[in-house]
Amino acid sequence: MHANTITVASWNTEWAPNSGRGVAVRKQIGAVDADVWVVTEGQHWLLPDSGHAVDAGDDWGYDAAAHRRKTLLWSRWPLTDIVRLDRGAGKGRVVTARNHTPIGEIQILAVCIPWASAHVTTGRKDATNWSEHLECCDQIAGLASGFDPLVPTVVAGDFNQRIPRARQPIRVAERLTDLLTPWRVHTAGEVEHGPLIDHIASTMEGVELLAWPGRVDGIRLSDHSGAMCRLRCT
Repeated sequence: MHANTITVASWNTEWAPNSGRGVAVRKQIGAVDADVWVVTEGQHWLLPDSGHAVDAGDDWGYDAAAHRRKTLLWSRWPLTDIVRLDRGAGKGRVVTARNHTPIGEIQILAVCIPWASAHVTTGRKDATNWSEHLECCDQIAGLASGFDPLVPTVVAGDFNQRIPRARQPIRVAERLTDLLTPWRVHTAGEVEHGPLIDHIASTMEGVELLAWPGRVDGIRLSDHSGAMCRLRCT
């Protein structure tokens, strides 16, 4: 590990199965060798064997196989003070924990913000376009308002928006921009294999960014590109 830095990675693995594509996804996760991982639409077996892992729960309003998780958080180092959103749009999608790293304590917020059509024509079928996304943003803002400002914070996961705005409604882009005001978005803008919707933001300094495509060595791994950022305490 570089002096005074950690690496954080974010990737939606598109429900990689326990064989074939999933084996290749797990190999890619191992090759990236990040200190902290936020894996969305995944399962625990994809994560490195050692270390510490938590998830956001098994209920996000859809029928899903028991082993699937919308949001998984893994770290080389212990995770404590775990809080999950247990109601509303963020249920099963948002988890936060205090990570006890060699460079000090860091608050990690792992998210899988709902996509535009969540629970509109599938799932509960009681939402409108972007309503679940916006509600989840509000819930994340409320959760983050309780973080200790003296502890560095990292927010990572599937934000389900390109940054800056592409085709999403202006009001939706502006809500995410407001939500992210306290943090630097290290994965925004022109990024190799981007533009990304799997992001990493923090109160730390981003000193290196690596991205990889959903297809590696001719093998399709996911419908998302992934990213890893090296972060330095300032």
